[in-house]
Amino acid sequence: MDMEKNHIVGRLAECERYFSLNPHFSKAFAFLKRPDLAELPPGRYDIDGSSCWANVQEATLKDLAERRLEAHRRYIDIQSPITGPETIGLAEMDAAARALPFDVENDCVLYAGESKPVTLSPGEFAIFFPPSGAHAPCCRAHGGPEKIRKVVIKVAAE
Repeated sequence: MDMEKNHIVGRLAECERYFSLNPHFSKAFAFLKRPDLAELPPGRYDIDGSSCWANVQEATLKDLAERRLEAHRRYIDIQSPITGPETIGLAEMDAAARALPFDVENDCVLYAGESKPVTLSPGEFAIFFPPSGAHAPCCRAHGGPEKIRKVVIKVAAE
């Protein structure tokens, strides 16, 4: 487990230690532990209304240098690969990035910047906390596939 100021990277087998960080985390991680997760079709799955939902995705992975960082304000992201490894760039937004125009409707700002790569395998997850937990998702792991299935869970940052 790796814990930084705005990110947590861990294993699903140890997720209970993070339940106290947000009232919706226990439901979010219960979804990630579903035995049928790999069979779910891509799309949105409600977990707890607008406070917590999952998006099962088929992601095309690119090199980290090709991905921009993103950060959110209203929602925490919990991301977990299902079918193969995924590298995600981790960064903390600096003052200049925080001043960029923010897309309120999509709860997102995209920007270029340096990040530290972390590779997640199935059974692992990363949590990105707003407002400074920036991340560059959907990056190809060294020797990994070009496409994977993954889950992104949105949790209200209350």
